[in-house]
Amino acid sequence: MEANERFEIVTEATNDAIWDYDLVKDQLFWGKGFYTLFGYNPEEIKPSFELLLSLIHEEDREHIVSQVDKYMSDPRQKDWYEEYRFLKTDGSYAFVVDRAKFLRNTKGQVTRVIGAMTDITERKSFEKELLKLNESLKLHAHELETSNEQLEQFAFIASHDLQEPLRMITSFLDQLKRKYQDQFDDRALQYIHFATDGAKRMKQIILDLLEYSRAGRLTEQLEKVNLNSLLEDYQILRNRLITEKGVKINMGTLPVVETYKAPMLQTLHCLMDNAIKYTKEGVRPEVSVDSEDAGDFWKISIADNGIGIEPEFFEKIFVIFQRLHNREEYSGTGIGLSIAKKHIDSWGGKIWLESEPGKGSIFYFTIPKS
Repeated sequence: MEANERFEIVTEATNDAIWDYDLVKDQLFWGKGFYTLFGYNPEEIKPSFELLLSLIHEEDREHIVSQVDKYMSDPRQKDWYEEYRFLKTDGSYAFVVDRAKFLRNTKGQVTRVIGAMTDITERKSFEKELLKLNESLKLHAHELETSNEQLEQFAFIASHDLQEPLRMITSFLDQLKRKYQDQFDDRALQYIHFATDGAKRMKQIILDLLEYSRAGRLTEQLEKVNLNSLLEDYQILRNRLITEKGVKINMGTLPVVETYKAPMLQTLHCLMDNAIKYTKEGVRPEVSVDSEDAGDFWKISIADNGIGIEPEFFEKIFVIFQRLHNREEYSGTGIGLSIAKKHIDSWGGKIWLESEPGKGSIFYFTIPKS
C-alpha cells in the first residue's frame, strides 16, 4: 500500500488534515482533509512549507515560526503541539490544533515531519461563549453581593428609623390610656387597643424584615452542631408556648452536623414554630422530628398533626409575606418560612413538604455532610 494511500485512509478515519513534510526532498504532502476542512484542493495547488506558513494568521505566525526553529535545532524535541488560526479558502480563519512528530537521522537532524491538523473552531466558539457566560456570572454575583449588602444596610437603617416613631406612638397611646381612661368610652378604648396592636405588629414586621435581609449570609465559621441539643434549646425557649398549647414533641435521634449554628438554630425555630402554630381545634398538637441518612446529605423531617396545606400552596408558602390565613385565625408576619428557605439555600440544602388538608404536614430539609 502506497504511503499516500495510507494517509488518505487515516484522513477519512479521523477527519483531520494530514500533512507530511520531507525535508530531504523539500516536498510537502497534504491529505484530503485540507480540502474538506479548509477548502484547499491538493490537486489544484502545489503544497509547500512556505505556503503552509503563509496561511497561518499573522498574529500567530511569529510564534509558530519560532517554535519550528526551536524544534529543528533541538534534537530532544520530538512531539509538537500548537494551536493557531489557519486561513480557509472562503477568507475566514479556522482554529486548529496541530500535532506532529519530528523524525531525525543519526546526527539529530530533522529529516521529516508528519502531522495532523484538527479543526477546533466549534470548541473555541463554545469556550468563548463559556468565558463570556462566566464573566457575566461573576458580574451578576458581584452585583448581587453589592445589592445584598445595600439591602442589609437599608434594612438596618430602616428598622432603626422606623422603630423609633413606633416606640413613640406606643408610648403616647399607653400614656393616653392611663391618664384619660376614665374619660373614654368603650369604643375609644377599643380604638386605642387597635392602634397599639397595629404598632406592635408593625414592629414585628420590621424585625422580621431585618432578619430576612440577613438570612443566607454565612459570616460565621462552620462548626459541629448537635441538632438534638438545638431542639432542646428550642423547647426551653418556647416552654411557655409548648405548655399552654399542650404540645407533645417526639424527638428522634438527630445527627451531629458540620454547619452554621445560628442559621441552623433559626431554621429549626421557624419550622417548629410553624408546626406548633397551625393546629386543629380540639386536637392535642403533636410534632415529630427525625432524620435520615440520604447519602451526601442528612434529611431532616418535622411532622405535625395540624390543619395541613393544599398542594397548590406548596411553593407559595416559602415566598415572603405570603399568608394562607388571616391574622384573626393565626398570628404572624408571613416571613418565617422564607427566612428558613434562605438559610437552607445558602448552605446548599433543599426544603420541601408533604401535606394533606386536615391531616397535617411534613416539612423536609437537607444538610450537606461536607
